[in-house]
Amino acid sequence: MFYLVKKPVKHLCCPACWGKKLLRQSIRKKWRAYIKEVRVFDNQIINWEGKTENPDDERFDFVYRYAGGTVVLKKVKLPDVPDGTSLFVELKQQSNGDAYDRTGSVFVVPVDQKQSFLDGLKFGLAALPAYKSKQGIAYQGVVATPEYAPVIELVRFFTPFGIHYFNDKRNVGIQWEDTTVYKQEITELLPLLRKEAWIGVFIGNYDRGGHKVSLKLDYHLNRQELSDKPAKKYWIQPVFTTTNIMEMAGQEYATMFDSDTLTVAFDVPKGVKNVTFRYLSTGHGGWDNGDEFVQKTNEIFIDSKPFFNYTPWRTDCATYRAFNPASGNFWNGLSSSDYSRSGWCPGTVSNPLYMPVGVLSEGLHTIQVYIPLGKRDGNMFSAWNISGVFIGEIE
Repeated sequence: MFYLVKKPVKHLCCPACWGKKLLRQSIRKKWRAYIKEVRVFDNQIINWEGKTENPDDERFDFVYRYAGGTVVLKKVKLPDVPDGTSLFVELKQQSNGDAYDRTGSVFVVPVDQKQSFLDGLKFGLAALPAYKSKQGIAYQGVVATPEYAPVIELVRFFTPFGIHYFNDKRNVGIQWEDTTVYKQEITELLPLLRKEAWIGVFIGNYDRGGHKVSLKLDYHLNRQELSDKPAKKYWIQPVFTTTNIMEMAGQEYATMFDSDTLTVAFDVPKGVKNVTFRYLSTGHGGWDNGDEFVQKTNEIFIDSKPFFNYTPWRTDCATYRAFNPASGNFWNGLSSSDYSRSGWCPGTVSNPLYMPVGVLSEGLHTIQVYIPLGKRDGNMFSAWNISGVFIGEIE
């Protein structure tokens, strides 16, 4: 038997000064001085209207609605913050009538090339460059060309089944959450989000009520970086975004992987270093043998040489059951939102994968993606939403 003997403390070390007592409000005021908040959308409805009207000119802080109302877009003024600033994006979402889990995307539209995704939104899909698969299917605006850069996804998210709107319509003994909050750090994309940018949100749905979202950016300044240091030069090259953001305007689902390899050429300027590849991937096809529920390895090659392979898979979907009041419940106690999925869950973000590349030599390169797409089953098919961006510094 052991006994704990308490011995007297001979030396008790205390600070010579306990500091100055501050009220909570004072503390908040001090740290708020180092945060620049930009509110992009507030309680914005994203739904299916069928036909939308937009002005012809480009206005700051005006909400443009495209693809029947399922895409909202705004040109916003942003702070010109120094390097070293941490950047976070926060999206809040509620169902405004739609009961289903939907693909969503927060994205920025690069406009530094001759063509941009804005052309497709304004004038229709025919205004976008098309990638053609071996099957002869044209996929509009999904890959980079010498004169076009695809959208860059800041956040890939998935709505839960009917949060908020269906909370009082389904009682299974669970206290439902009221709002889904998706918050991610996107500091690596800070160079894109200074001064001004076109920022949009997409949620695929054909529901009149749709969804309600609020979006903001938080820039957290670093005290050590507030000096007049010269800004670094960055190289940010989106190479593909197959998420069909204009789904409700007829943009093709990402089925180009059927017996094929997605291949994109891109040009690297002189002096690029410290390159990282930011990759997002989620599989879709919502039946037993669809790629949503089947593990598939993504293989990525640079200049035909293996770069990395990765199998997107989430096993934690049951964690978010309280966000999914309209999810289907089965005889065995499981709910549809519980099942593991290819890189996503209803009510979550999908985290990007960051792969170091190092140095890419100046000139033309190719990147290739191979995914063994599942076979069609009647009118059901699988698709893969992938997004890839090279990020580096220029000497």
